[in-house]
Amino acid sequence: MDKLRVPAVLDSIDHVVRYVGALARHAGLSSQRTGRLRLAAEELVVNIIVHGYRACRARHAALEVDGGVEGDHVWLRIVDDAPHFDPTQVPPPDDLDRSLVERRPGGLGLHLARSAVDGIRYESVGGRNTVTLTVRSQGGGDGA
Repeated sequence: MDKLRVPAVLDSIDHVVRYVGALARHAGLSSQRTGRLRLAAEELVVNIIVHGYRACRARHAALEVDGGVEGDHVWLRIVDDAPHFDPTQVPPPDDLDRSLVERRPGGLGLHLARSAVDGIRYESVGGRNTVTLTVRSQGGGDGA
């Protein structure tokens, strides 16, 4: 699939979601696997826009998204120029067993994103944050 480049603004999430949908159709993903990939992509993109780029106040900030199918996996890569941030190193919230009213705000989005996919990998490539999400295209059940 072609690479998608969008401005780092919340309105761009719709473009990312459409890209994920097209990738999922191309890969023949089930609706559950599509939803899992979409959830993870949305959470990461929102995190990049709201927290990453806000921290550096980048004027023409953008995100790049591309994806494909390799063997029995579908992959989606998100690349940004925000300050270094490795979402794989953030520990899960320590209050997941509490009710929503009792929980501290924050941290749940990254936990959901990591839990939704079969794999997540972070790399810093040329000073750019590069996160690759993978989901199995079939087999192994459809649960998260």
